[in-house]
Amino acid sequence: MNEVPDPLRESAEVGEGKPMEMKESDFLDRFTILRMKARFDDAAKRELVQYTQELERMVETERWKVLPTVIISAIVQLAEANGKIWLTEAAIRKEFPNDPSAGTELDLSEIGKRALEIRDYNKLRVEAKKAIDRAFDQIPENKVDHASQ
Repeated sequence: MNEVPDPLRESAEVGEGKPMEMKESDFLDRFTILRMKARFDDAAKRELVQYTQELERMVETERWKVLPTVIISAIVQLAEANGKIWLTEAAIRKEFPNDPSAGTELDLSEIGKRALEIRDYNKLRVEAKKAIDRAFDQIPENKVDHASQ
């Protein structure tokens, strides 16, 4: 079975006690995604174990000793946004006519509607990552606005 490349997995090496080379916001974003993927993917389960171990090491550092409410709230917002994105994307994929598991065919207006939902959920995800970056005195990523916004 051909595995679809995962750019997030390729961009981050975790384990063997090496410090993470990702910003906390990117790490936490990936962690929340892995929590969902691990239910269906053995490779994601193994990666989640590594991320969980790294997170346990991270929270013991001085930077993480006192987690402000804003970070906890942002982590919850990340998890919720990623979950909604995951479900909306899955619904689109399952309903494409060329997907063998397709139940019904979506018309272009419905696909567009769901794409806009994903965009809105992604805005919440980006805002959560910015809040985490600010809490850790890091420069938030500056995402380019889409013409549709």
